[in-house]
Amino acid sequence: MKKQFALIDKIIEHSIYLFIFFLFLAKGEAIRNILVFGSFILWALTLQHRGNLSLLKKQLSILCWIYLGATVLSVLFSIDFQYSLSELKEKPLKFAMLFAVISTVMADEEKLKKTALVCLITVVFIVIAGYYSYIFHNIRLLTPNTVLVHAWHNKFARYVCMLLSFTFSLYFVWRRPVLKSLLVIVLIVSVLALILSTSRGGYMGFMGIVFVWSLYIARTRGYNFKKVLAYILIVFLVVGTFSYLSFPNVNRRMNNLSKDIFTITERTELWKAAVYGIMVRPVFGWGYGDNIYRWDEPFKDTIYEKAPQTEKGVHNIYFRIMFHQGFVGLIPYILIILTAVKDFWREAFMTTGVSSYMLVACVSVLVGNYILHAMVADVELIHLAVVLGLGMAAKGIRENRCT
Repeated sequence: MKKQFALIDKIIEHSIYLFIFFLFLAKGEAIRNILVFGSFILWALTLQHRGNLSLLKKQLSILCWIYLGATVLSVLFSIDFQYSLSELKEKPLKFAMLFAVISTVMADEEKLKKTALVCLITVVFIVIAGYYSYIFHNIRLLTPNTVLVHAWHNKFARYVCMLLSFTFSLYFVWRRPVLKSLLVIVLIVSVLALILSTSRGGYMGFMGIVFVWSLYIARTRGYNFKKVLAYILIVFLVVGTFSYLSFPNVNRRMNNLSKDIFTITERTELWKAAVYGIMVRPVFGWGYGDNIYRWDEPFKDTIYEKAPQTEKGVHNIYFRIMFHQGFVGLIPYILIILTAVKDFWREAFMTTGVSSYMLVACVSVLVGNYILHAMVADVELIHLAVVLGLGMAAKGIRENRCT
């Protein structure tokens, strides 16, 4: 029986690696579904053999279940129950399965090292796709526009920030100078791609990630925090200045900053419309499902009367959740992010090795993508499940040692 359990665990483990890689591709939704549902079924069949299920009863886990419960409530109070119910089986259901599986199955140092390696391979793949599109497709900003990888520049910037943070863990894990040198090259090329994406939300998120890692390095290595941060910022500014002087699109985007700052690149009108809709149904929202924001009904009793003319949503995760799920959904969501940042950061200094690095990577992604960049973008719930799951897995390693 132990051999069978080990085999099943190995299948689930590699399914997670594949899922992380396919998560950033434009194609492969069917493969992603097979990997998620297949992994969860195998995980559920072996529950009796798992000794770390207590991770799913921790404070952060409970907040996740509360948030999912609030999502169900938003379906019950939706203006279109059938539509919201159909949307429920997509992101929320997959969030629940991924969080449970990753938290428990990936609680192993070797698995976390391999996860960081998968992130390295993935970021190299999507960055190459970005450069290819930029050079050969004659697009005005660097973003992947290929059959396999396709993402608008803001989403591409979030992808790069998330993957780079987990990839950076390898710098402390690898000992061979050659591997470290190759990793540094990947980091520099990827940061340049981030700059050429001209995503100012991406820049803001990246600075948050840099801040978190700088603070961690300063505290664990005894370095001066200001000096560490200054060195990293100098490198970023040098690359940024080079890009500003060498690439017209970067120059144009930065020159328009003073003009766009007051409208946040025309996002404030979308936020204003969302607020009017929220005021009509502030508790449970209008119902789960992104399309509801594009329907006229939520706005017919407001000064807008009709839905905003947009295909890209609210461009602010907090307004989006309030609009669709009300304060019942927003409060647990915010608590999830804040609790994860607090718990993972504290845990990072109570453990060592790859566990500590993975926890810091999770904190940096939460700060960069889910606090800073999330103020001007609709960030991905499925990606959040991966980040929280990896953080809980890293946290579970120390708890396993103590028992």
